[in-house]
Amino acid sequence: MNEYKYISIVINKFDLPFEVKLATLDEGAINKELVDETIDKISENVQQYDSLFSLENHDSLLSRFQDGEETALMTSKTFREVYEQTITAEQMTHHYFSSYFNGKYDPIGLLNGWMIDQIFNRYLLSLLSDEGIDGVSLRCGEDVRLASRPNIDFRWRIAIKDPKNLNILLATYFLKNGAVSTANELHSLRNEKSNVEQVTIVGNSAVDANIWSSAGLSAGIKFSEFITKYHLTGMIVDKYAGLENFRDGFSDKIPLRK
Repeated sequence: MNEYKYISIVINKFDLPFEVKLATLDEGAINKELVDETIDKISENVQQYDSLFSLENHDSLLSRFQDGEETALMTSKTFREVYEQTITAEQMTHHYFSSYFNGKYDPIGLLNGWMIDQIFNRYLLSLLSDEGIDGVSLRCGEDVRLASRPNIDFRWRIAIKDPKNLNILLATYFLKNGAVSTANELHSLRNEKSNVEQVTIVGNSAVDANIWSSAGLSAGIKFSEFITKYHLTGMIVDKYAGLENFRDGFSDKIPLRK
C-alpha cells in the first residue's frame, strides 16, 4: 500500500492563513524550484486580495467602501466581480446568504471560497503536471479545494467534526477532486436563528460550497428545499433532528419538504 507524505506551506498574508498541501509518494521527485515559484506567485496574489478585502487593513478598498467610499466598484474589476457575486448569491438563496452585517457590506460569507477558487485554478492545478505531485489542496478557514492527478488511485481525506466536541468525528469524505465548506454556529455572523448547528457542503467549487453552507446555517428546516432544487451534497447537524446526510438532493434521514 502506498504511503503518502504531505507537504504543508502556510501563507499568512490575509485575515485568515492560506494553507497549501501537496501529496507525494517521493518528496525527492518534486520540482522544488517550480513549487517555490508557485508559492511566491500565490503569496503575491494573496497580498493583492489583502489590499482589496482585508478589514484588518483599514486602507483596503473594502474598509473604505464600508466607510461610504463607493469608488471601489468603478476602480477595481476584482472588487466589482466579488460584489456582483454576493448579490447573485443573496438572490439565489432567497437572502439566507447575506453579505451585510451590522448594516455594512461584508462579503466574507463567500470571499474565502472565491479566493480559493481563483488561486487554485490559476496556480495550483498546474502543479499536477509535476510527476512528483499526486495531489494539491488549498485551505482557508473551513473551506478547502482539492484535486488529484488523473489516472492514479489517490483521494484526499476530509474529516468533519462535531461542532460541540472536536474529538467526535461525524463524517469522512474521500475525494479526488472538488471542494468542501463547513459553516457552524460557533463562527457564524448570521442574525437569523435556526436549530441548525453545522452545515457541510461538498461541491465542485469552493465558492458555491461556501455560499450554500452559509445559507444552510440560516435557513434551518427550509434548507431542504434548496437541497432538492440544487441537488446539493453534504450533511447537516440539527439541534433536535440530529445528523442528516444528503447526496445529489436526496436525504437519508428527514423527508425533504417540497
